[in-house]
Amino acid sequence: MNQSQHAYCDVALAMNQRRNMALALCLGLVGSSAPKTSPLFRVIPAGNEFFHVVDSSTGKVRGFRRNHNEACALARKLESK
Repeated sequence: MNQSQHAYCDVALAMNQRRNMALALCLGLVGSSAPKTSPLFRVIPAGNEFFHVVDSSTGKVRGFRRNHNEACALARKLESK
């Protein structure tokens, strides 16, 4: 690799790192920590205005609701047990 190609790669790398940092700042990811554990229950759309609450470890449906907010509340309730 000649000197101009090496300089181009350095500039491209710096621009990529700067773009990633700007995106992280924009999304509020800087300073936040990753979640420690994955959720035990997931809310998954199942048809028209139906949401299943699925156990992440087994894949079995533990409940369903017609409203997304109610399904999330059920998932939180099941997770707290």
